[in-house]
Parts: sequence; C-alpha cells; structure tokens
Amino acid sequence: MADQFTYVAISPEGRRVRGRIAARDEPTAFDLLRRDGLSPLRLTASRAVAVKEAKPKSLADREAADFLSSLADLLKARADIRTALGILGDRFERPQVKLVCQTLLEEIGGGESLERAFAGSFQGRQAFVAPMVAAGEAAGDLPGGLQRGAEVIYSRLKLRDQLVSVLAYPGFVFASAIGAVFVILLFIVPSIAPLAEETGSNPPIALSVMIAASDFLRNNLILLGLGLGTLVAALIVAGQVGVLAAPLERLFLDGPARRTVSGLVFGGFAQSLGTMLAAGAPIGDAIRLALRSVSSAGAKRRLEPIAYAVRQGQSLSDALSTVRGFPASIVRLAAVGEASNAVGELLMRGGKLEEDAALRRIETLGRIAGPALIVFLGALLGVLMGGLLSGVSSMGQSALG
Repeated sequence: MADQFTYVAISPEGRRVRGRIAARDEPTAFDLLRRDGLSPLRLTASRAVAVKEAKPKSLADREAADFLSSLADLLKARADIRTALGILGDRFERPQVKLVCQTLLEEIGGGESLERAFAGSFQGRQAFVAPMVAAGEAAGDLPGGLQRGAEVIYSRLKLRDQLVSVLAYPGFVFASAIGAVFVILLFIVPSIAPLAEETGSNPPIALSVMIAASDFLRNNLILLGLGLGTLVAALIVAGQVGVLAAPLERLFLDGPARRTVSGLVFGGFAQSLGTMLAAGAPIGDAIRLALRSVSSAGAKRRLEPIAYAVRQGQSLSDALSTVRGFPASIVRLAAVGEASNAVGELLMRGGKLEEDAALRRIETLGRIAGPALIVFLGALLGVLMGGLLSGVSSMGQSALG
C-alpha cells in the first residue's frame, strides 16, 4: 500500500512549491523529496492509493524486450527512472505496457527496491530481468543491466523465428502430400472401382490394394476420425497432466538428437547465466534465476544440483561438468573464464556457439528434409497414379479383348 502525501517545499531556486508524492510512509516521502532537491516545509498524508493487487500479466517477449531496451535508452540519455517510466507509459499504446509502467512507478515511488519492483512485473521465463536490473544498479550501470535483459529476450525470439522458418517448409510438403493421398483414395479410386466390377476381370494387384484401402478408409472414416480425435485428446490430457513430459524429455535429451537439443537448452542456460554474472549478479542468485529461464523440466532437474555444489565450494566449471549431456565446450570455456576472471563473458560466448551450432544442424536437416520429402512423397504419389493408370489400361484391354 502506498500513500499520497501533499507537500509544501522550497525548490533549489528558492521558490515555494506544492505537489503530491506517493510513498510508503512519511519518512520515505521526505527522503524522496530531498533526493529531488526539495526542502520540505510541510508534509501531509492525503489519501491512500492502493498499489494494484492484481499484478500485471507478464508482457509478451517482444513487448518486454522493446520496453527494456527503450527504458535503457532513456536512462542513457540522463532521464531518471521515474521520468523514463512516465514517458514510456505515454509512448506505448498497449494497455499491458502502460499497466507495467504504472505499477513500476507506484512501487518505486513507494520506496520499493528496483529488483523487487521488476520482479513483480517480469516473472516466469522473464524472471532473470530483475537480478540483471539489480546487478546493473549495483555496478552503477543500470541502463546496461536493462539492455542485457532485452538482448537475452531478443536472442530467444531470434531462435524461435529461425526454428519456425527451418521447419515450416518440410512440414508444409508433408501435409500437402498426405492431403493428396487422401484425395486419391477418397475420390479418384472410388470412381474407378466400378469399372473393375463391370469388366468382370481381376484388376492388377496395385489397383486391388488401392481399392481395398479406399474401401476401408471410406467405410471406417467416422470411426477413424473418432479414434484419431480420441488419441489427440488423450495426448493433450496426458501432456497437461505431465505423463508424457518425462519420456519425451528423455527422448530429446538422450536420444539421437541429443547434441542439437542440449545445444539449444543448455546453450540458452549458459547465456542467461553468463549475462547475469557479467552484469555483476552474485553467482547463487544468477544460477537460481537462470534455472527459471529453462523451459525443459528434465534439463532443469539436471541443472539444479549445481547451485548446491557451488554453495559447497565447488567451482562452477566442475559443477557443470557433472551435468549429464551438458556441452563440454561450455565447461572448458567456463574453466578458462574462472582462471581469467571473465567467466560471465565466456559462458555467454560458449552458450552462443553451442546454440548457433545447434541451429546450423537444424538448418542442414531442414535443407535435406525438404527435398527428401519431395522425392519420397513424389515417388509415393507416382506409384499410386501409376497403379491407377496401369489398372485402367489393363481393364480397358480386357474389355476390348
């Protein structure tokens, strides 16, 4: 709860000024006025203003990154934090951003620390923002801490966009080919099947198989649809309950694609951890907050013991080396960073290298998968159409003979 105080004060120019200020209590209001260069003559509590009990929802990643980057730019231009938040609240049109600016203004004006204020507005996958802000403030570089937080979010957005662009083409080719097969079996084959019955001859094996598949599909289409829908619903429920999470994560982290998955998951963790350490955050807080940015529960369970190991005096590189599947290249760079007092920078570099290598493997797979799917599915469609044409030709010859 923050109170509104009406004040009468002397400005640095010697003029008497009046106004209002939000603060947690009277001494806090007095200190805030003194910090602004005013000499209070009278300070009266006017009315209580409740800080919104319903905290603003976390901003979308791109909105959060833009907000943090813009706030850093304003602070670099010598604006104070409250003025900068007021400017951003007027500049951004999205109500959610305005609410975040308003909430931060109220909490900071009420004497709340920057770390606690930002922790309330940036949660979940964005929880690392608060310690970066605190570390930047402690190091005398608050704009730098805000900018580093924005860069981490921008990096995640870039990764997501690259994954979508790489996998979209093979997925489109696969869906198109499956659709074409269904059209052939549901519409084209049924129009040819009566010809085979009229001729009285046995159709070729390929056409017989296609007619049987078409009949099965048409006769059981509703049951198949219900079965598929039930399966999808069961998978969704199992995913929400968490039954599928553990086996799928083990498959991804320990299966054939483990190098790529570990590069993305552990590389992102290393970048978040390195960014906070480079900003001056204590290693215990940096590990705790970097763990929050890991979306994979399985990977998070593997990483959690390193916090305890570091508290027990073990070096960070040794603790990371015990994590199953953690890239060895990042561990080596962490060891070099500990020896050269640059562990944050080298962790960021190692995480970025692993993430880039994983993306290159995905891009290579995408470039191969697209043409390979076209060839395979083209061959499948060719076999289907060849079977249809040969069957029609054979039945025509039988009819003429």
